[in-house]
Amino acid sequence: MTSLARLCAFVAFLALSLSARSEELVVTVAPSQIAVSSSYSGGTVVVFGAIVQPNTVQPRNYDVAVIVMGPRQTVVARRKGRMVGVWINQESRTFYNVPSFLGVRASRPLSEIASADILRRQGIGLKNVLFDAGVSPHSDDPFLVNFIDIRRQQGLFDERPGGVTFLSRTAFRTEISLPDNVPIGDYQVDLKLFQNGEMVGESLASFAVAKIGVEDLVVNAATSHSLLYGLTVVSMALFTGWLASIVFRRD
Repeated sequence: MTSLARLCAFVAFLALSLSARSEELVVTVAPSQIAVSSSYSGGTVVVFGAIVQPNTVQPRNYDVAVIVMGPRQTVVARRKGRMVGVWINQESRTFYNVPSFLGVRASRPLSEIASADILRRQGIGLKNVLFDAGVSPHSDDPFLVNFIDIRRQQGLFDERPGGVTFLSRTAFRTEISLPDNVPIGDYQVDLKLFQNGEMVGESLASFAVAKIGVEDLVVNAATSHSLLYGLTVVSMALFTGWLASIVFRRD
């Protein structure tokens, strides 16, 4: 094959690759930081997205799933049992690498967006995200069910089919509510785009939850200057005890 033939073949391959590329997602998260102070009572993060379509003749209908995950942690779930009239911890199950916060939003019920196998492989849905923690999403493990129920009651786990609203054929938005007990740290926003049951695009974004004011000062002092912080706390306790003995001393 001549050099000219190789060049023509490469150009043809490149053109086909560009024309067949997946859709792209342009995402904006607002605000980029949630400030937690002593008066914090919860907040809301809004995710806006736009779909950049490839060169296609026919317009397409899409579905979107949004997964918001907080800092990872290891959690031990325990089951209490009655023994000799006393309730004690008996069995336990450890879940590794579990998001401290988990919000799932979708444009339709997940079962209508993609097959169960695709949802599991892509980690879409509360149980599917926890699949990496060592529990099958198809099981009715009582530890897993109880763990999810508790996190739901705390407002830390939430799944809402229909929570993504399309503003046009290629623009959408969704809201993620953050409770007053939201964990501090960096949060990942994973958006997955589906068309006819197949994932055709994905995009990642992020935001942060950070303490401000006196709370931030105390946390930084305790972590960065632990010795000085400990001495200060002990000194304040001794001073408070001495002052109380003076104020309430009986003559």
